[in-house]
Amino acid sequence: MKVKLTKLFIACSMMIGLAAPMSVSAAAKTYTISPTSKPYKGKMTNFSTYNKYTRQYYVLRSYLEQFEKAGGGTLILKKGTYTIPKTLYVPSNVTIRLKSGAKILKGTKTGTKKIGPNKTLFQVVKPSISLKSGVRGKYDGEKNITFIGEGTAIIDLNFELDTIAIVAGHNRNIKIQNIHFQNLKQGHFVEMDATDTASITENEFVNSKASVNKNKEAINLDTPDKVTKGWNHPWSKYDKTPNRNIKIVGNLFKNLDRAIGTHKYSEGKYHENILIQSNTIDTMREAPIRVMNWKNAVIENNTIKNVVNGSGTFRGIFASGAINPTFRENYFENVARPIGFMPWRNSDPGSVYKVTYNTISPANIAALKTNRIKKTKENFIRINYIYNVFDRGTDKIYFQ
Repeated sequence: MKVKLTKLFIACSMMIGLAAPMSVSAAAKTYTISPTSKPYKGKMTNFSTYNKYTRQYYVLRSYLEQFEKAGGGTLILKKGTYTIPKTLYVPSNVTIRLKSGAKILKGTKTGTKKIGPNKTLFQVVKPSISLKSGVRGKYDGEKNITFIGEGTAIIDLNFELDTIAIVAGHNRNIKIQNIHFQNLKQGHFVEMDATDTASITENEFVNSKASVNKNKEAINLDTPDKVTKGWNHPWSKYDKTPNRNIKIVGNLFKNLDRAIGTHKYSEGKYHENILIQSNTIDTMREAPIRVMNWKNAVIENNTIKNVVNGSGTFRGIFASGAINPTFRENYFENVARPIGFMPWRNSDPGSVYKVTYNTISPANIAALKTNRIKKTKENFIRINYIYNVFDRGTDKIYFQ
């Protein structure tokens, strides 16, 4: 929305092997709805739970279930507010397009005791298996799914506790573009696990209330692992599959705990080819980018400023378990420590896993020197090599 994609983004996309544009079944249809629309062909209107609080949920659900039967389709939401109290499940080959002025609002009421509200708006799993156990593993789930906005399109989590806008897991080819996400409270705007090839571009992620540990990311990249307890969706096999080929480009992140990151790692599992490029990250309560068990990550040309108002020892990019990290030409302002590398061990759930260490090459060091700083407490990058030791075994990499 705020930042246009660059030639550099295109080049890096080719370098990390992102997939070709998504395709949809030739038989797929396009439907357009408004806030006053009825469900597809009048379905679900006879449900005892169909009322003024749930009507818009059932409208969207009816089309998504039809898309599963048809092999895909496009749903266009016209201007207006769509209040959704329960989870919507998205099958393969589906595009959800929000016209300018369309807002999806997290609902809090269902108007009935028979069903209650859920903590997620969208889950990328087809409706027919959404309530089954252990049916999705590796990258064998739904694919070719797009959430896209035109002009000013909004997804508003309404500051509802622990809510998530989009949950993607065991998927391929996911696209999230040009949507204004707002009003988070101790959840994530996007939770992504076990996904192969995704682009999150030209969105805005703004305004959250502080979580308990001030570490809830706008975009969370994790593994489905019962040991770490960071993923709680029964349709998953919890097979610890990492993400790969994820590009996060040209977004705005503002007034949040964190912008992008991983909470906990699964031992021996690495998220691969994460590209974070040309984003603006402003006013964070913790390290804006938390790298944890990422391999061949590229973080470049981002503007990162006002991290805890430059106080304490907070870092702009904080990395543990980084293998061959290329962090270059980023700009840091009003950040205590621009970049830090440190061995790490999960706390509490996941603490059974061994300490994870960074592997940094001379080429990685050369790239680190190209970053720029202003108004920082430290004018160098810290690399700690020994777990939980900070007074020795440390390199300081100074900028060019």
